Amino acid sequence: MMMRLPRHRKQIADANFLAITDLLEAYGKAAMARDALREQTAPDPVRAKEYDDLCEKLENDVLTILSAVSPRLIR
Repeated sequence: MMMRLPRHRKQIADANFLAITDLLEAYGKAAMARDALREQTAPDPVRAKEYDDLCEKLENDVLTILSAVSPRLIR
């Protein structure tokens, strides 16, 4: 996620609370599944779109949380 959101790398790296941790874990799993699907010889375009949409939603969720969290909660 830090590669996708370079302006927020420090915030993401410093965020140490359950909501962010869970979203980052979910994003990692979704991104790995999406990448594995893309590597297939004939990937299912519907599933690929679902994974793309899921990854984008998780990115947006992280941005929403980071914008709503007090800087004091982030190390």
